[in-house]
Order: sequence, then structure tokens, then C-alpha cells
Amino acid sequence: MVDLVKWSLISLYFTGRLTGSINFEIDFRTARLKVTKRATVCAACLQILILGSLYYQLLHTDFITTIISGVETLTDYVFLVIECSRVIGIILALVSVWTHHRTFVRLYNSFRRLSQNNPEAVQYCRKSIVGKCLCIHVSEILQVVVIFYILRDQLTIPRCIRVGNIVALSVVINVVTAQYFIALATLRGRYFLLNRDLRTFLAETRALNPRKRGVFVTACCSLADRLERIAQSQSAVQGLVERLVRTFQVRIVFIIILSYLNLVGNLYILYSYYKNGILAKLWLSEEVVFVTSFTVYYFIESWTNVYNSFYLLDAHEEMVQLLGQRTLFKPELDQRLEAVIDSFVLNLARNPLRIRFLGFYTNSRPASIALFETYLSHLILLIQYDIEHS
Repeated sequence: MVDLVKWSLISLYFTGRLTGSINFEIDFRTARLKVTKRATVCAACLQILILGSLYYQLLHTDFITTIISGVETLTDYVFLVIECSRVIGIILALVSVWTHHRTFVRLYNSFRRLSQNNPEAVQYCRKSIVGKCLCIHVSEILQVVVIFYILRDQLTIPRCIRVGNIVALSVVINVVTAQYFIALATLRGRYFLLNRDLRTFLAETRALNPRKRGVFVTACCSLADRLERIAQSQSAVQGLVERLVRTFQVRIVFIIILSYLNLVGNLYILYSYYKNGILAKLWLSEEVVFVTSFTVYYFIESWTNVYNSFYLLDAHEEMVQLLGQRTLFKPELDQRLEAVIDSFVLNLARNPLRIRFLGFYTNSRPASIALFETYLSHLILLIQYDIEHS
């Protein structure tokens, strides 16, 4: 049977290598990471090629002049802001590949040990991993097909270079997003295993019979040891979550901003097409299909990324609720078992799991609802401005 998770990760790895956003090698037999001169030089050359090509396109051609001179309407300004934000985000993502290199290597080794010690964890998130990688590759192929279709009668070498730049920039963003997404999904799978073990522990603890004194004491000691291992594993997983967020927080914040601009901008552009009658006359035109397809894609991607974090937070909250069932235990429990339970509950209460970026944005359902309301309010402001000044 084909291991879809393995091949999805391999395809993502080579995609990252081809764009220079991954600057190390992986031994697929042992999953060990190797920092080699070949991988370092290859990634550096590819990044120099991408950034150099982008620099030439922006400063040594009439590209900037053409764009600035063509900015006449609010729609043109929206296009310009989206593209400028994309370029800034990509440059920061490529720079962070080198500034966080050692941190990323240590983080990868921690995840490798986690996956090797708990191979079942991947089974709980295999659909998410395969779906994410498939979505990324489909979007890249769709982007190339749409762009070349629109430029089918105007293809020249400079235009092909520009298309290559656009695709490379999108791939860099997608690789960073996928790395963070897969890491969170793996941690969520580990939480599912811990909750399964915790439910088994609770069932066995409730079934203890204090009347069988010798067996009761032995069972309590065994259960205390198991709960200590669960608590240690949970602490290690939560520590991995915090390290992961610290490593990716700058890149993720810019990706959130970029997704925000893409969603608001594309929806406004669709409104402009509707206002100007383009949707009614040419609803299957290349431009309308292009903008609509990527608006749907950005919405689906944002939704999956946000809910991937929610599922992890829900798994942690489920653990807290399971431990809340301690009130159903018999009052004659062993003192050591009681102490371990109290310590675990107290540790979860003192160290709640939070996914917080740069100290000001917390990934939670209320924050996401507020962000969605901001999407709508800014979209409405753009439409109102357009109506007033059209």
C-alpha cells in the first residue's frame, strides 16, 4: 500500500529544495537531517537567483514605471499593495531560513524523535497532511496553467522569467505554511494518543477496589507511574508547541497579513468586476476565473490553517476536562496517586496552552472571529470608498 503521508512529505521536501527554502538534506531511510555544504550552497544559489531575478525585474526594467503609471483606480492600488506585501513577506521568509537555521535543525530533530517514538500519532492526522500537500501542489499547478493561458499569445523570455518569479514566490510561502501546518498536525496526533491513554487511566482508576488491599496498592503505584509518564509527555509536547511558535512566529504573522490582504483584495476586485459589468458580460473570462479561483483557494487555505490550530487547542482542552473527572474517583486512593493527579492538574492550570505570535496575537476562536469581522469591515470600507469616488 502506498504511504501517502510519506510521499506527500517527500514532494514537499523537494519543492522546498528547488526554491531554496530548505537548506539541508534528509536521509529518507532514517529520516535524519544532514547539514551539508552541498545543500547550503545549493539553497544559497537558488535564493540569490530568485532574489536577483526579482531585483532585475523590479529595478532594471520598466516594470515599476509601468505599474506606477498604470495606477489610476482603487482596484489598481489594491493590486499594488497585495504584490508589494507578497514580495516583502517572501524576502523575510528567505532571510529567516538562515537566521533560524540552527533553531530549525534542533526543532526538526525533536519532531523526528517524537514521530519515531510515537508512530501512531501520524495516523491521527494523515488526512490533514495529505490534503494540505495536495492543496499546495494543485494551487501551484493551477497558477502556472492560468498565467500561461492568459499570456499564451504574448510569451517572451522576459515574461517567462517573470512567471517563474511569481511561481517561486508563491512556492516559498506555501512551503513555510506547510511546515508549520504539518508540525501542528503531528502534535495534535500526539495529544490524541495522550488523551486515549488518559481515558484508559481514568477507567482503570474508577474500577479500583480498595477492599483488595495488596492488589489495590500495587495497582495505585502502577497507575501513578503511568500518569507521571503521561504528564511528562504532555509537558514535552507543549514545550514543542511553544518552540514551534517562537521559530515560525514572524513568518506566520506575515502569512496571516498576506492572506488577509489577498482575501480582502480579491473580494474587492470581484466586486469591481461586478460593478463594471465584467461578471455579467465575461463571467468566464480569464481574469474573472483567475481571481475567483484564488479567492476560493485563499479562503479554504486560511480556514484549514486556522482550524488546524483549533483542533490542537481542543485536544489540550479535552485533556483538562478528562482530568476534571477526578471527582468521580473513590476517596480511598493511594496518597502517591493522589499527589500525581494533583500535580498534573495544577501544572495544566498554571501553564495553559496558548498559540501566541509576537506577544500580541493569540490564535483562538474569539480572535479569529474578530479577524473575520475586520475582513468584512475593511471590505465594506473599500466598497464605500469606491462608491463615493467612482
